[in-house]
Amino acid sequence: MRKLTQALVSLLIILSLTVSVHADDHVVSNQDVIAQARNAYYSLTRKGFKGFTARVEPNWKVILAQTASSKNLKVFQALRFSMVVDANGVPTVRYEVGPSAAKPELEPVVKRIHYDVQRLVTGFFNTWRIFMVGSPFPETESQIKIENPGKQYRFFYTMQSGEVRIMMTNDFLITEWNLSGPTAKRTVNPHFQKTADGFLLTAYEGVFEQVGDGIKTTLDFKIEYQDVGGMKLPHKVRFSGTYGSEPVEAELVFRVTS
Repeated sequence: MRKLTQALVSLLIILSLTVSVHADDHVVSNQDVIAQARNAYYSLTRKGFKGFTARVEPNWKVILAQTASSKNLKVFQALRFSMVVDANGVPTVRYEVGPSAAKPELEPVVKRIHYDVQRLVTGFFNTWRIFMVGSPFPETESQIKIENPGKQYRFFYTMQSGEVRIMMTNDFLITEWNLSGPTAKRTVNPHFQKTADGFLLTAYEGVFEQVGDGIKTTLDFKIEYQDVGGMKLPHKVRFSGTYGSEPVEAELVFRVTS
């Protein structure tokens, strides 16, 4: 079980920043640019999104890799995970224990697995919801400062956890989202599919760097969607990368139930 914990820690480091926007006032350069940029992106909120529930299926063979064995897989696969995602895209993960894991001596292990899955799911949704639920831009234009050197826009605003910089082409495609705080720097390079409803997030590369000494973490995410009631909801998330020099990989499947 210790090897599982070490593997999950590598994945969890980059996912640990929770996004909660509390922007300071800035002078707006061009309100029309902000409005057009906001409308250029797929938004579940505009479609009436109220949240959803789903089963969560971790691919333990991918997560555990060479540490997987018939013995530990029997325990992990005996757990059944589900989640409730609220209207803001924030998930809460619950679990049920099957007979093969319902033993008093396994209770600490089961709780730890639940904790790790909760953090994996929450970490993914913390980034996904920036681009998919509402908008990557604050609702109040006065919160944003814009620079346009000619080839691309640079957006700046302040969040509770640090300063945000967004790099965007002149046709409103975001190429980089950067959060710099007092203890760490997080950079997301998103990739989108152009749809009739706006740019749809399909993948992103994430880099997490601590200020000063620390281990650099990089993860690449690939997202597959399912259509539910006319809305695009995540179905499968596959991510891989490195924690320092150590390779990491995981896969989660979400099966919407309501």
